[in-house]
Amino acid sequence: MDFTTPGYYYWFLPLVMALYFYLLKGRRDQRVILLVAMSYLFFWMASGWYFVLLAISTCTDWIAGRRISDSDDDTIRKRWLIGSISINLGLLATFKYLDFIIESLNLFTLRLPSSPEFDTFGLLLPVGISFYTFQTMSYTIDIFRGKSKPYERFHDFACYASFFPQLVAGPIVRSHEFLDQIENPKEFSFSRARLGLTLIVYGLFKKMVIADNVALHVNSIFIEGAALDNSALVYWGALCFGIQIYCDFSGYTDIALGSAHLLGVELPENFRTPYAATSPRDFWRRWHISLSTWLRDYLYIPLGGNRNGTSTMAIALMLTMLLGGLWHGASWNFVIWGFLHGLLLLINRALSSNSIIVSSFSRFPRSMTLASWISTQYFVFLTWLVFRIEDTQMLTRSMKSFVGIDSYWDFGELASSLPYIKITTGVMVAGFLIFHALSGYVGGGKYWLARSHPIIWGVICGVAISLCIILSPSEAVDFIYFRF
Repeated sequence: MDFTTPGYYYWFLPLVMALYFYLLKGRRDQRVILLVAMSYLFFWMASGWYFVLLAISTCTDWIAGRRISDSDDDTIRKRWLIGSISINLGLLATFKYLDFIIESLNLFTLRLPSSPEFDTFGLLLPVGISFYTFQTMSYTIDIFRGKSKPYERFHDFACYASFFPQLVAGPIVRSHEFLDQIENPKEFSFSRARLGLTLIVYGLFKKMVIADNVALHVNSIFIEGAALDNSALVYWGALCFGIQIYCDFSGYTDIALGSAHLLGVELPENFRTPYAATSPRDFWRRWHISLSTWLRDYLYIPLGGNRNGTSTMAIALMLTMLLGGLWHGASWNFVIWGFLHGLLLLINRALSSNSIIVSSFSRFPRSMTLASWISTQYFVFLTWLVFRIEDTQMLTRSMKSFVGIDSYWDFGELASSLPYIKITTGVMVAGFLIFHALSGYVGGGKYWLARSHPIIWGVICGVAISLCIILSPSEAVDFIYFRF
């Protein structure tokens, strides 16, 4: 089960709401236990027996958090923290990275004479393991740092670790933020329900209408034998994939936030019009916010951050982005993607302190801001090629075309290479670019819609749902971040 499965809306979510608000009204602990049970049911239907790994992480961090809090001995506290982190990262490394490590080792040893080749284990990636592992690790780290206290009840922590709206693909929530939500549970209200339904419809539209349709163009471009010497084709593919991954991931987040709102829980925003960013630093303040802040607080700052000089900052930043890239997937593509974003952030920091550039921004603020936005988005979409294309030769050819090396422009060839939904997809791309720009000015189109007149709200939501049914591709497309 996932957020595009009809059963989620036909019976699962209505059943949870009915039990939560009516059968268990005013019974706080029973409500939390219900959410834990339904979250594990949701995870079992999404990932099978891998829910056992979630249970192991939950029990590990619950015990470690209590032991760290109860002890005054720093040695004992560190042992429990190291044990908790080791078990969590050990599970993550085994199920997500073990085969990647073996494949990389085999690739290296191919150059050595008479070297053995190791067999991979063929382990399937458990859905959501990267998200809930980071989330539960932050719990014990914050207790060790003295920034938060352990949960008093095990079922409260189990609910924090497994809450089904954000379990599979985030956002990554801090423990104190979630505890505040369940300590003072909100009762049902029509205004909150309307906001929740708006977010769900908004997310479904972005996923099923925009992301899944532009994915057809992306998949038809980045295939073996495609004319990747054609810069027009590569640019269109990069643009479509940038829109696909944003609408796919932010669509999931919208549905997660909407589902949580229907249960009286507010989750943090994960995206804030990232394609309006005017610098690499600005992009990471807008893109996958819960991950970027997690990496900042638990990796970049402990590595030294910007407190100990330029060299320390550069090393800390690059290591953070490399590991952030590897977090996305067990592939060298993601490591390179993280490296490129780290390089962009370092260049941005160097340029932002340049006196000529600073004076230019003060003299020509609009022109410089526009130039900064264009250059930022140019490099962001260039890195999306690295994120999307796994074949080394195809990636090299695509990147050369993107920067104009040994390439040509042929729009006729572009048109003939695309699938039959050319005009429809072109309208979707144009509409996305317009509304993405406008949403920054109205505080988010989904929130404007939730506040609009009930008739306007009903008509727009009805049209959006109808378009989801009519325009969604016949073959279902999994959420991209389910792979991470």
